[in-house]
Amino acid sequence: MKRLRGAMLQARLERAAIASGEGYWERDLRSGQIWYSDRFHEMLGFAPGGAPTELLASRARIHPEDLSRYQSDHDVAVATLGRFNYEVRYLDGSDQWRWIRGRCQVFAGDAGQAAWIVGVVAEVQAHKEEQLQRERRQLELEQLVNERTAGLQAALAQAEARQQDAERATQAKSRFLAHMSHEVRTPLNGVLGLTELALSVATSPEQRRFLETAHESGQALLGLLNDVLDLSRIEASNVDLRQRPFEPAQLLADAMRGLLPLSHRRELLTIYDWDGDSPWLLGDGGALRQVLVNLLGNAIKFTEHGHIMLEGVLRSAGEGRCHLTVRVSDTGPGVPLDRREAVFDPFVQGDETLVRRHGGAGLGLAIARRLVEAMDGSLTLRSPESGGAVFTVDLELPEVETPEDCRLPEPPPPGRVWLLYERPPGGSWLSAQLRRMGWQAELIYGFSTALDRAAAGGEALPDAVLVTQQTLVPGVDLAALRAALPQACVHLVVRPDWHDPELAAAARAARIETLVAPLAPSQLRRLAVPPPEAPADEPAALAPATVEILLVEDNPVNQMLGLEFLRVLGLAGRVAADGYEAIESCLERPPALVLMDLQMPRMDGLQATRELRALQAKGRWPGCPIVALTAHASPEEHQACQAAGMDGVLTKPLSLDAMREQIWRRLPAARSS
Repeated sequence: MKRLRGAMLQARLERAAIASGEGYWERDLRSGQIWYSDRFHEMLGFAPGGAPTELLASRARIHPEDLSRYQSDHDVAVATLGRFNYEVRYLDGSDQWRWIRGRCQVFAGDAGQAAWIVGVVAEVQAHKEEQLQRERRQLELEQLVNERTAGLQAALAQAEARQQDAERATQAKSRFLAHMSHEVRTPLNGVLGLTELALSVATSPEQRRFLETAHESGQALLGLLNDVLDLSRIEASNVDLRQRPFEPAQLLADAMRGLLPLSHRRELLTIYDWDGDSPWLLGDGGALRQVLVNLLGNAIKFTEHGHIMLEGVLRSAGEGRCHLTVRVSDTGPGVPLDRREAVFDPFVQGDETLVRRHGGAGLGLAIARRLVEAMDGSLTLRSPESGGAVFTVDLELPEVETPEDCRLPEPPPPGRVWLLYERPPGGSWLSAQLRRMGWQAELIYGFSTALDRAAAGGEALPDAVLVTQQTLVPGVDLAALRAALPQACVHLVVRPDWHDPELAAAARAARIETLVAPLAPSQLRRLAVPPPEAPADEPAALAPATVEILLVEDNPVNQMLGLEFLRVLGLAGRVAADGYEAIESCLERPPALVLMDLQMPRMDGLQATRELRALQAKGRWPGCPIVALTAHASPEEHQACQAAGMDGVLTKPLSLDAMREQIWRRLPAARSS
């Protein structure tokens, strides 16, 4: 009966093994004999009963590379009456290596020692091949990644080395350009300055034509030098913007003011208009000014007849920000449709015929666009069918409070203003702007007409009068106008290059203020505000003979040129050859203003300025404006001048207009010269 139940149990175990798809084996640890199920034989390709029953023969069929691992796990299980799993290559009935996976359990006998080990086996050849294939692919991928990583690291190292080489080359180029800027500007200063002086004393049309051509050629060379330096600086530093408060309406007026003499020489009408409020904004005003100077200079160069117009429009963008739109338009030939994007590329202009006709390297627009894009803005071009070109700058900038030192008392409400022009259509744009601001603006053509209107009296007399330069014909009587309009604020509006000492003295005597065109909105709002009275203890304005300028310059040609410029301006001048001489000269006889070169032997201009300001702080020198003379045009140079205590910068090559403007700004009394 027991034998029958044992046979039934064995049959059940075999059926369970068959159903699981696994083979079954059992080894007697005492005798070493092994028993295998039929499924084991079938699965591994043995004939029934053909699997090895001896321990050594069975172990011989395990792959040598897997045997030690199998034996180690086996021995631990036997010693602890535990279980273990294995995965080995097994030599099947056809003498082929085949992967199998098994699970074993050790059982104890009556004495409590290990007596049997029982296991089940599954054939996993296909699964193992897939696993090994995946591992091989993984290894190949890792090798490929390692190779590519090594290649990338090598490439990065090479790129870094090249970048360092490029940075060294850029630094060398910057040093070279800075040096060449100085070396080229110094002789160019003499060429342009002396040519300008020769023009002032030329006696024949032929001489003037030759000299004008030479001067224009020198100016073209200077413009090319400036553009190359600007583009190189932008490309090298990726545009380093300096965020500072600025008044956009005033900045636009200043940018146009510097180009008025050039547009006047070409007999072009120049128009400035502003629409909207004029708050202070935060941004790089210097970069914006450079953009406008490039656009305006380009417009003047390519416009033969008609006008140049600069328009500013400011609107609120919400959340404390403003949208600024600036348009520079002209009546030139325009730009062909297929060239309107190309003109913003370096060394490209709109038309090859224009290049031959007007010259230039085609860098101004490229510099302008890169600066605008650095400010997160846009610069676009439109060329209407009617002709001309319209360049539009769009920027969005935060609004800031007006700086404390720029705040002025609130002016009275706008009243009535007369605009005196010689003939139509002069003043039409300015009168429209004044009306938008609330003024009752009236255009009057002819100085005599204004005198007649003033003499007639009545309730329509103005609160303010703008007398434009074109009405200042020979014999004009400013004193008569002042006598006819004793209560009005009268202003002369002149170009930056205006020079008429006699008329300037007459204007001061008649209490007529001189304003330089174009006028910004902040000036237009205050047209009816009388100029401040001079303090009672303030000395009278210096007579021209007593306005003495100290020129600190080591180059003999530049010394001659600077003194001659001062003579033409009606000013006295003396020379110091370096910083030491400049300090001695200032202490011996304080000048009204110092023009200080920067690069000089023994002591340079920056050090000399610092020494002079220190003497001024100690009360040993009364002080005066100091204006730098430099052949370098970089912002860093300008900052260094300001940090040293200088009040302004004149960039070589010097021009008579630029020197006059700086001296007028620092010494209003010099206007009488």
